[in-house]
Amino acid sequence: MVRTSIEVVSVRAGEERDEDLVRELTGLWMAQRVDQGASPEAAARAVAEGRLRELLRRCDVRAWLARLEEAPVGYLIVSENPFGLAPHPEVAIEQLFVDRRVRRRGVGHALLDAVVAYAERLGAEVVATHVPTQSRDANRFFARLGFGSVVVRRVVPTATLRRKLHPEAKPELVAMLRRRRGLAPAPLRRPIG
Repeated sequence: MVRTSIEVVSVRAGEERDEDLVRELTGLWMAQRVDQGASPEAAARAVAEGRLRELLRRCDVRAWLARLEEAPVGYLIVSENPFGLAPHPEVAIEQLFVDRRVRRRGVGHALLDAVVAYAERLGAEVVATHVPTQSRDANRFFARLGFGSVVVRRVVPTATLRRKLHPEAKPELVAMLRRRRGLAPAPLRRPIG
């Protein structure tokens, strides 16, 4: 079986020579957003607002585009020291996407090769990533490559945290939530008969 070669190229927004690459990456970025449940309209709106271009212009962010037979099939975006608290340089994989039609053909590995070379140039001791708990395939992929679980990242909507910190602010809302969740004491029931 002949394996097609995968080309991985660095992408920077704002550089004229990279404009075609940015357009290709943008198409894949939209596909990834739709793949994760966003509507095509919401993905197009995010592109129109310039979120991706803005991200690709940051000096602490790097992106690579993977091509298979000259067609864009995947991308990877990383940031340096995402929290700025690590005593040593660190590279964090922010997004890794491979088109469903070409998965299991080495595209992800080729993209990660570019990240390893970049991390080594930076002197980074670790490469980190955030993987959604429910994404079984992604978790298996990263685990096979030696990524281990270090922390549990918990998130909460701002409104929920405010409510939890200050339940006295709207007691009727808290009472309603308790009823919904079955936390309120059950009403007394009369015996039948």
